[in-house]
Amino acid sequence: MAKPKVKLNLRGINALMSSGTVQAEVNAQGRRRAAAAGQNFEYVEKPHRWTARGFIQPANYEGVKEQANDAVLERVLGSR
Repeated sequence: MAKPKVKLNLRGINALMSSGTVQAEVNAQGRRRAAAAGQNFEYVEKPHRWTARGFIQPANYEGVKEQANDAVLERVLGSR
C-alpha cells in the first residue's frame, strides 16, 4: 500500500491559528466558561504569535479558595 505524502504549510496554519476569527471564538468560549465558573473567576485574553489563546483564572482570593476546595475550573471544562 502506498503511503501518502503530506506536506504541511506551517505559515498558513500559523496564520489561521492566530487570526482574529479564531481568537474571537477562543474569547467567546473562554468568557462563557468563566461565567459558568462564577463571579470569582475571570477570562484573560493572551494571544500568542502562533496561536490564539486565553486563560480563565481566579479574580480574587475567594476564587483561589473555591478552586482549591472545589476544583471549579475543572468542572466547567465540559460546559458549552
